[in-house]
Amino acid sequence: MKSTQAFSMAAVVGTIAATTLSVNPASAVSVTLGGVKGNSNGTTGLFYNPNIVSGNVTTIDFNDASATSGNKVNVSSVNQKGATYNPGDAVVVVNHNGNAILPGPNNTALGVSPFAGPDKNTSPYLTLPTSPSQGPSSVTITLPKLSDYFGLHWGSLDATNQIEFFNGGTRVGLFTGQNLADLFPNNIVVQPGPQNQDNPQSNPYINFFADGQLFNEVVLSETGSDVSVAFETDNHAFRAVPEPLTILGSGLALGFGAIFKKQQSRRRQ
Repeated sequence: MKSTQAFSMAAVVGTIAATTLSVNPASAVSVTLGGVKGNSNGTTGLFYNPNIVSGNVTTIDFNDASATSGNKVNVSSVNQKGATYNPGDAVVVVNHNGNAILPGPNNTALGVSPFAGPDKNTSPYLTLPTSPSQGPSSVTITLPKLSDYFGLHWGSLDATNQIEFFNGGTRVGLFTGQNLADLFPNNIVVQPGPQNQDNPQSNPYINFFADGQLFNEVVLSETGSDVSVAFETDNHAFRAVPEPLTILGSGLALGFGAIFKKQQSRRRQ
């Protein structure tokens, strides 16, 4: 279920691209598929694949979430690895063991199942429901530094799930579940639940790469009106880009080191 072909924003967003690209003429974000299981039976979901994404990647897996009562906690209670999730009361499902029961409209019960890859993921994960009565339907992830990569295990992918990328308040990328299904028709399937909860093609690991424009904010949203639909994700990963002064300092250090070694070599002659 991997694809190494990258697509530009213009091919994905259509009419939205005209607005985005007027600010940033170069294509801003490209996407690939592919992740690896967190353990042999897959209960911790899919993680970014080091063979696809190299370098210093930070992963937020939500696995330190612990519910003292019920089956959910606020995202503010988990280790965010230097990132900031806002609002802090976005829901992390913990003790689901099958269906996670969240309060639905008029205090009715709504079952939000754990998303599934080849094996079900039964570890904690972030969920953004459709109905405000169930919790926030959007969360902004502010990254600690400008980054050129963001990945996530996208669970039970729905057409109305949406991810956006921003640099200093300027949107540089937008994808919906339907966009991804259109881009990868042989690898990604959008189905109405519960069919998509057990289909590996509806539960991919998605890798997003900056293409000409870095980003420091990622916004996840459930934009639909069907209260039985949620946006479930896990194992968020990002790769911060070294600051220019750090790169310059490293280059100068290497240059001075080479000069020093050359001078030592001359003195020995």
